[in-house]
Amino acid sequence: MPDWFTHSLIGWITGKTIKQDVALVIIGSLIPDLVKIDLLFTWLQGESSQFFAPLHTPIGALLVAGIIAVFFQDIRKAFIPLIIGVSTHFILDFFLVHTHGGIKLIFPFSWEGWQIYVYRSDDYLVTVIVVLAALLVYAVYWYYEKRKKSQLQ
Repeated sequence: MPDWFTHSLIGWITGKTIKQDVALVIIGSLIPDLVKIDLLFTWLQGESSQFFAPLHTPIGALLVAGIIAVFFQDIRKAFIPLIIGVSTHFILDFFLVHTHGGIKLIFPFSWEGWQIYVYRSDDYLVTVIVVLAALLVYAVYWYYEKRKKSQLQ
């Protein structure tokens, strides 16, 4: 299930393996789920889904990433890891069986949803696999860092 934990771990793994700013990749991997702010408005009896729905589209997530990147001194250095994180989010969600029709890949031209039916949202096997992969990446980095320190001494 690609929940926030899984998206964060995928962002961490990606940031570590491609040597990008890990924190920004993780933030980018969570940007499309800003759409969940709508749950608060729904709980407050407000109708805001038309406003927040575009956040979970590639174009909406890119715009949010661009807005976040503006707050950094080097916009390009911040924007690239954010986009990488956004990409990991959509790649993971693309394989999910969506009850609401999938990812709106070509928004604003179409609201048609795209998806590949590989796993359901209640399938925690994906999370278990990602946790194991993160542990493996952590172990490999720990081993190489330890090896590098011993060679310097």
